[in-house]
Amino acid sequence: MALVLLVTPVVIVAILGTREVRSVERGRRITTVPDGWLPARGVVVDERVSRRGKDPGARPRRPVITFQSVDGREVTFTSRIEAAGMPRPGALVAVYHDPTDPTRACIAPESLPDVPLPLAGAARFSIVVIWMLAVVTTVIFVGVLFDF
Repeated sequence: MALVLLVTPVVIVAILGTREVRSVERGRRITTVPDGWLPARGVVVDERVSRRGKDPGARPRRPVITFQSVDGREVTFTSRIEAAGMPRPGALVAVYHDPTDPTRACIAPESLPDVPLPLAGAARFSIVVIWMLAVVTTVIFVGVLFDF
């Protein structure tokens, strides 16, 4: 019983720490568009599928999008964002583009509400460190409690 009382707060802190790291990482995503960029409607015409991942249906993808700029040119660009939940070919998406250089474009944040972006390396490392410290602390508690 004493071990459970000692380990429970450690696990709770590790869970909350992991949640906080993920929350901060989510907050770092681009949710705004640069000032002066103009909206347009685009269509996903192709996708670049990553070779990472075992399940082909869940592999990260980068959509290739075509849209018409304000000056009437047809522009095609590949999204900088690579994630498993990206829109598939044929999907209509909102995009924003730089009117002075329409090749500088991005998918509108509102077109990607459910796209889970992968954690950056620092965030993954932080989560690993949190859980390693939780395990080490638990081992120390067991050693002290049982005189190892």
